[in-house]
Amino acid sequence: MNSFEEALDCSRALVFGIGGGGDVVGTLPTVRLLERHGVETVLGGLAWERSVVDPQPGPRSLDELVGVDRVSEALALGSGDTRTHDGVTFAEASVASCLERDVALLDVTGGAEGFRAGLAAACERLNVDLVVGVDAGGDVLASGSEPGVVSPLADGVSLAALSGLSVPTCVGMFGYGSDGELTLPELHRNVGAVAADGGLLGAWGVTPAVADELERIVEVVPTDASRLPLRVSRGEVGTHPIRDGKRTVELTPASTVTFYLDTAAVAAHSDPASVVAGTDSIEAADERLRSEGYDTELAYERSVADGD
Repeated sequence: MNSFEEALDCSRALVFGIGGGGDVVGTLPTVRLLERHGVETVLGGLAWERSVVDPQPGPRSLDELVGVDRVSEALALGSGDTRTHDGVTFAEASVASCLERDVALLDVTGGAEGFRAGLAAACERLNVDLVVGVDAGGDVLASGSEPGVVSPLADGVSLAALSGLSVPTCVGMFGYGSDGELTLPELHRNVGAVAADGGLLGAWGVTPAVADELERIVEVVPTDASRLPLRVSRGEVGTHPIRDGKRTVELTPASTVTFYLDTAAVAAHSDPASVVAGTDSIEAADERLRSEGYDTELAYERSVADGD
């Protein structure tokens, strides 16, 4: 894809949050933009909640879900009633209730290659001719050298899978720096590197109508990275604490913008995506990253579960 205008010529798009948890909320500006131009959309996110929501470490497989219509090995359509067999509710189900529409839940337990194959099959069965992976905060742009990166696994697997699809894809970055993992100078540098490779495809900001929708959603979906851009759209800028005060982020008007980036250009600058490419399980992807010295979100969730 050479420009985001090409996306507006597609017929049906899958737009999903690539990092799990509240990333699904950040898909809404893109979904509404595409729909305004006549593109049908399927919105969703990874079946992976944070440990404060789901005490079981790691992502859930589709086999663990109830109340879904399975489309492929990596994608199922769910509703506000979708749960895990042990009663965990995903952010995607809450979004489905708010918007009164089905959502997609995506399974990354098959690693980068399993996820890619499952996405490809889902695109064929759902007649999807565009896939947009939306990241809230911008950590998907991490090269791997940044000290603040704490969730390289989901982003790396998603980015590697997107890179291998035959249908057009791009990466959307919503909430510039709002997750606190990359500093603004690091984001500036990494966006600049992608742009220098011709990878900056366009951008779109939060409109008042979309802000009103986001307001309703964040009342029921706990998410800093997708909530803070809404606050900026209401006029709040500057330094804000997140994650119960453990980190702070600098919010600017850029936080309200979704930047659209060429998938290959982003992947070319991502060591995590390169490390996990070709893996056939989330455990294999996690092991590769940890062997390269990365702290991963799966390792963190396991330590929480073990009481460490």
